[in-house]
Amino acid sequence: MGGIITEHLGIEHWLFVFSIYCILGWMQESAIESLYHKRPINRGFLKGPYIPIYGVGGILLLFICAPFRNDPVLVFLVALVSCTILEYFTGWLMETFFGKQFWDYSMLKLTYKNRISLLSSLFWGVMGLFVTYIVSDATAFVLGKLPHQFISFAAVIIPLFMTIDFLITVKKQIDTEKIGKTFRLANIGSHINFISRRFGHNDKDGDDDE
Repeated sequence: MGGIITEHLGIEHWLFVFSIYCILGWMQESAIESLYHKRPINRGFLKGPYIPIYGVGGILLLFICAPFRNDPVLVFLVALVSCTILEYFTGWLMETFFGKQFWDYSMLKLTYKNRISLLSSLFWGVMGLFVTYIVSDATAFVLGKLPHQFISFAAVIIPLFMTIDFLITVKKQIDTEKIGKTFRLANIGSHINFISRRFGHNDKDGDDDE
């Protein structure tokens, strides 16, 4: 795994890696969007130059793909499935909390609720290969070359700015009414009762068959 997982890294190293992946993800998406619209685009829902889902996804890929490093096909499939699940539930949470959709795959074929698509899932599979065989080694190399003081400083400052940015954004955009409707006890209880009735109905059908 290029040493990035097998080495005993401290929390400051992982915070630094998370921060770098967030920034790289923002650079990639902003560049693509800016070229497409032919004007500068700040991609992401935060004000700063970072997209947290890339930090989470990048570190997730480092861990879950490591055991399959000797099998590129498994690396591809594991990355495809895990990141698609992450993308879907991240989209759902953001829509629930902020009351709007932050990415939309409606222009593509084979999508589900416009949060995930076949094309984006295939992209995540390719990213899994890229992270496993290139990014992981590059990350280990960078961590080995940078002074520990710089890593520790960046590991505090960048996540601190992201946290403040996130809290300010949440305060301004959060949809409290929708959250209340989604997570109120009555609504959750209705879902539990529905599931219970479904299982109870299936069990009854099974008994009747006997």
